[in-house]
Amino acid sequence: MNPLKSVVGTIVSGFVLAILIVVATRGSHIFLGMSVNAVIIWAHVLAGITWIGLLYYFNFVQVPALAEAVADDGG
Repeated sequence: MNPLKSVVGTIVSGFVLAILIVVATRGSHIFLGMSVNAVIIWAHVLAGITWIGLLYYFNFVQVPALAEAVADDGG
């Protein structure tokens, strides 16, 4: 029942969390005409999360898997 074990569950959880953060921080700035700035901030946050995620992916998933594939003598 963990939503983070599927792609759709992860995306939905991210949007729900983002909405909860806006509501919890009283995100009235989003609804009072500063929506372009808010979109730019959210895009910047999303780009940062993606960048950090890719760094973890390349360092902890791809590099060890590539080393294991290169070391395989039979294939």
